[in-house]
This record gives sequence, C-alpha cells and structure tokens, in this order.
Amino acid sequence: MRAQRPGLTTWGPVVKPAPAHRLLSGRKPRSAHFPSDHWLASSFACRYGNFGAPRQRQTWNPSRQQEIEHMLELANSLRADPERPAFHVMPRHGWINDPNGPVHYDGRYHLFYQHIVNGCEWDFGIVWGHAVSTDLVHWEHLAPALVPTPGGPDADGCFSGCCLSDGKSPPVILYTGVRLRSNAACGPLPPPEYDLNLPFIESQLWAVPDTASGDRNLTHWTKGTTALIGIPPLQTDEPLVGWRDPFIFEQRPNADGVMEWGMLMGSGRKNIGGSVMIYRSADLTSGWRYDGLLCEADNTDCGAMWECPLLFELEKRPDTAGPQAPAHLDEAQLAQTSAAPPSVHSAGQPADSPPDDIQEQAQEADLRDRMSHGAESQQEQQEAADTTDQAQPSGRWQPPAASESDEESDDGRQEVFGGSELAAALANVQLDEHGQANVTHLLCVSPDAPTNPVLYYLSTMDKDACRFQLEGAKGPLRLDLGDVLYAPNCMNDPQGRLLMWGWLQERRKVGSYDYAGCLSVPRIMYLRGDRLHQEPAPEVKNLRRGKSWQQSRMTIVPEESTPLEGIAGAALDIECTFERGSATAAGLLFRSWNAGGEGSASVVYDWDRNVLEVVFLGSGESRESMTGGPIDMEDEEEGGHRIGGEVSMRPGENVQMRILLDHSCMEVYLSSGEVLSTRVYRGYPPDGADAGIDFVAYGGAAEVKRAEVWEMRSIWKRDLDVSKAGSVFDEPSQSVKRPTMVGSQPVPVGA
Repeated sequence: MRAQRPGLTTWGPVVKPAPAHRLLSGRKPRSAHFPSDHWLASSFACRYGNFGAPRQRQTWNPSRQQEIEHMLELANSLRADPERPAFHVMPRHGWINDPNGPVHYDGRYHLFYQHIVNGCEWDFGIVWGHAVSTDLVHWEHLAPALVPTPGGPDADGCFSGCCLSDGKSPPVILYTGVRLRSNAACGPLPPPEYDLNLPFIESQLWAVPDTASGDRNLTHWTKGTTALIGIPPLQTDEPLVGWRDPFIFEQRPNADGVMEWGMLMGSGRKNIGGSVMIYRSADLTSGWRYDGLLCEADNTDCGAMWECPLLFELEKRPDTAGPQAPAHLDEAQLAQTSAAPPSVHSAGQPADSPPDDIQEQAQEADLRDRMSHGAESQQEQQEAADTTDQAQPSGRWQPPAASESDEESDDGRQEVFGGSELAAALANVQLDEHGQANVTHLLCVSPDAPTNPVLYYLSTMDKDACRFQLEGAKGPLRLDLGDVLYAPNCMNDPQGRLLMWGWLQERRKVGSYDYAGCLSVPRIMYLRGDRLHQEPAPEVKNLRRGKSWQQSRMTIVPEESTPLEGIAGAALDIECTFERGSATAAGLLFRSWNAGGEGSASVVYDWDRNVLEVVFLGSGESRESMTGGPIDMEDEEEGGHRIGGEVSMRPGENVQMRILLDHSCMEVYLSSGEVLSTRVYRGYPPDGADAGIDFVAYGGAAEVKRAEVWEMRSIWKRDLDVSKAGSVFDEPSQSVKRPTMVGSQPVPVGA
C-alpha cells in the first residue's frame, strides 16, 4: 500500500452505511498528523499547487496566435479528445478552478472562473475567465475580466471573489488579490502585527466594467485605484491562517438607519478551526470595517481554513420526500478530517535566524520541492487521498464488510479524531412542533483543500447580532457525495431562484490533454421540509436533442447486464425510475473502451443501506465482474474504488435518478435532493459503438419502471473573437423585474 504523503489534508470518499460509523471500505483511516513545517503545503497544495515563484507569469493578449488557433479548432476538440465535456462551462484550453461572481445584468448571465491560460496545472498569475449567456445554457467565451497587474497587490494572481449588481447600476467585482512575498516590485510587506506570514500577501480589491461604450457583454473592467481592504484584522495569540474570498450576503440598515452591505470573508485561526468573518460598509468600494465573526468552529475537525464561504436564506417548499437526512457527519467521517495544523504564523524571528530574504528564498525553495514531489497533479493528489490507510473495495458492487473500526475503545467511545463531543453537539438539532429541524439559512464552506468535500450547515440567523447559529445546526453535511466538486458559488436570478455552480476537477494525470476541469451545470437549491434539495436548472433540458429513447416495465436480473440498445453518443441526459423487487441494489453500468475495461463504473443505489454510490472498475477486473457476486480487491493499485454517501430516500421507495453524462463528466441527481459528481474516463469508443450503458441489479431482480434518454447539444453557440465587434446574442435586452444581488437574498437577512 502506498503511504500517504506527509501533510496532505483529505477526507477521501466515504458513505454512511449501517452501522453509522463504518466506511465503505470497511476500515477507519488514521488521524492525520502534521509536522509543523508541513501544514502550509498541506493547506494549499491541492488547490494552489506550486508555492514558489511562478513558472511563467500569465498574460493576456486577445490577438495572440494560440487563441485564434484554439478558436478555429474548437469544433474538432471533441473528436480529438472523447473525454472533453461539451455542455459544461470550461475554457477553450488551460486550467479552471473556482467559479467566481455569477451575476445577471442587462439580460445576460455572466459567469467568471479561476483560469490559467497557458497550462493545465494551478499556478500563480491566475486570471478571472469569463463566459456570458442569455438563457443560462448557451454560452460564449469572452476575454478574461481580470488579469494580474505587475507591481500591484494582485501581481501574482486574481483569486476568488464575488460580483454584485442591483439590476440597474453596473456590477462590481470584489476579489482577493495576491502578491508573492518575494516580489519586491510590489512594495513593502504588511506590518508584522498584520502579517499572516503566508508565502503570498492577500489584499481585498475591486473592479467595475466599462459600460460607457455600450458593451453589454462587460468585456472590459477597470480596477479600483485603492484596495477594498488592505490588511486583515490585528493578529492575536491565535493568528489567522488565511483571509480571502469575499462574498456579499446582505444589505440592511445600521443603527442610524443607513443601509449597509454585509460581506463574508473566509478564514480560520491557529489551533481553533475554520471561521467566517463579517465586514460592513455603506459603499461597496470603500469604508469597510471589521464586524466580528459570523461563526467559528471550536476545533479543526472540519478544516482549519474555511475557503469560499456562502450564506443565504433558502426558499422553502413542501416536504414530499422521505425521512430527514442525517443531522451530521458520523464520527468515522469526521475522523478523516485533518488534525489541527500548526499555524503558518510566526510569533517572531529568533535572534540567530538567517536574514528575512534568505528565509523567504529557502521557504519558497522548500515549498517548490514539496509541491513538485508531493502534489504534481490532481491525479496524484487523489491517489494519495485514496490510499489513506484504507483497503479499497472492489470495483464491482458489494456491501462494505465489517472491520475493526466497528469496535469501541476501552472507555466505550469510538476512537476518532475530534472526539464524540463534536458529533454529539452537531446531533443536537433544534426541532419545531412538527419534528423538523428549525432551519432557514444555509452556510457553505470549502475546508482547506479540494481533496476535501464541501460542507454545509442548516440553521437559523440571530438577526439582531447577525450571527449564524452553529450550535444546534444541522450539519456538517456534504454538499456533493462525489469526489470532484469544490469551491461553489451562487447567485439569485431575476426569477428569485438560488443558482449554484461548482468546480468539477479532473481525475487523470496531466500531460495527455490541453485542459483541466470544468464547472457543474447550474443547480437550483431550496429547502424541502428541513432538507437541502438540489436539482438541475430547468433550462438544462433545452440542450436535449430530438426525440428521446424510452423504455418501461423492464425486469433486470443479477449476473447479467441489460444494454440500453439503440443509444449512441457520449453527451446524454438519462432519467430512470427503479423499483426494488427482490434486489438489494440497482443502477446503471457505464462500460469502458479502455484495455481491460479499466474506467468502467456503476452508478448504484443500495436500498438496504440507503446509499448512492459510484463503483469504479480496476484494471485487473473484467466487465463481467461488475454484474456478478461480491469479490474482494486484493490489490488496490489496480485502481478500483467507490465513492458515495447516505441519502434520504424512504425505506423501499422507488428510486428516481437523473444522470447528466457529459463525456468524462458525470452528475447524478436523486429525487430526494442529493447529488453525486465525479469523472468517468472510458476512452475512445470504436466506430459504430453504442453508448456503452447497461442496466444492472444486485442480490435479486429489480424493475425499470421508466427510462428515458436524450442526446445533448453543446452549450457553445460559437466563440467570440474579441478583436471583432458584435456578439452572437443580439436579442433585445430583457427587463429585470427585481434587484439581483450575488450572495444576498431577495429579502435581505435582518430586513
């Protein structure tokens, strides 16, 4: 078994079978231990890659030949790479991560994202990529909205943030800019009492579009001449471990009746845990003051640094589904979170330490060495996560076996990092007179690194103090049950819907393709009873092409697969309903064309465990092994593994499943409101091949009550050459009936 790399923070893919504390693999991972000089690398390794000097400063030139060539070759890209998504937003080429500042303005949806133009790995010099749409599903590429300014506070990267519009005035971008400590051209470092001692200096910045020319696509942005907020709060004995990702969440009157904006800032404190700060100002671009903490964890079980915080009030709809989801992550899941990392803050330089410039060079060299050997690609990061002292289950579906992790310690408690006290506190959910959790707001955080799941809490707001009630909250819960979603962002659209996009990472090695990552389809989020419900925006159906393939009342039996005959294509929208019958589990098998069937995957719902999971086939197993009886994986290096989690279906209930398959990108939606996102790399299909999809059942016969499949169109109508005037969107501007505020609500918190 490959040892976990030092300092890599990861939860890894898990589910919550019975008993509640057992992992899918049947073994409990050890608590992570972090040497004091490894935390910085572990916290940023997976998200930010190399911490040293950038390999190449990223610049943007709309007329450069490479951009023109990629634009002309876009139509051939799918033929060249069968794994490249077609109906998920992504750049023409290069790296993508966090979605930033989705906003609706002047009849158009604008979606920004973190983007490296000249490479498929994260690097400093990151820009804000930009795409625009009039209907939420057909998009066009635009030039980056924000690029680093040499010598400025964002000289080494325009990090994540938000965008705000009231529907009338031009929108404003708020973002975190970074400069390397070693970049002398950017001026002096912050005063020691405000210095977080990171390899880079973070500043909160702003920009506005140039709308005087009548450019409705907002292709040109002007940065503010002064920082939004130049330095973090004064450091204490528990210093901050980060300070970034601004997000506007409300507008409300202060004590003097003056309307003020409320802004969140992701952070965390040494040896304390993740936290979310609040800043306030009557002016979006100046006058911001620190107003304390929205909330703060009392340990690092759920991350030491909470990135990309989101807070919003959810629309409530009648509860028509089954019992409520689990109120919190179980103790085995909490055990997979990182141990409390030593802070990157230095309390002072020892008298005999080397000069600052030598220390900085040594620090950057050390970090470059660690990143180049410890996190060279997302695939290696995932391999490290997958080998965290746990035996991987077979690529063929089987219930997880009991293990030593089921046993209790001598004092009667589960031996997990974080202790049972946290789990007990999280289980203390406040209930209303109907026995449902009394929740109105959702807090979403991305803890530490993208190998970790995005977490959310459901609770209420103390409107007087403007504090989110973590005590008694329902959570932490995973926003997505898969292994690729991180750093989501959201907006309220003119219809009052809460729309969310997330970053879907790659899970293959860098070098064989000229892009990395994409964004999820837009999801609508709301409360159904006291549970979060996610579903694709209805507009996604507009991408369906022609008539659908349909099937009903079909029995599927174990030991054999039932192909979906007559379906071709790798971009599909699949809806199906399974009735249990005598089966323990049922779902769909996605066959691979790779040698040995490696890359095949089954999407399976298990009625006994109430679990949705995707089981991947290892290189040592055949396709037929996915439809037979249980087998064990003796060699985890073969690549078989499974991901997933518990859902909130009623016992024995028919399973309604919608799968958006976009070449290698897969999003699985259940009628109970849960989502699982992952990547499935099936290789090059032979000429004339069908879609390579079978119905499968395990433990007995199940029935497909209804199935319908559509081929899907690309979302790209055509790419816009920014050197030419005009746009593919020439419809008249749509009127905006209500203010649209990214991160705020139609009825502001506390109003």
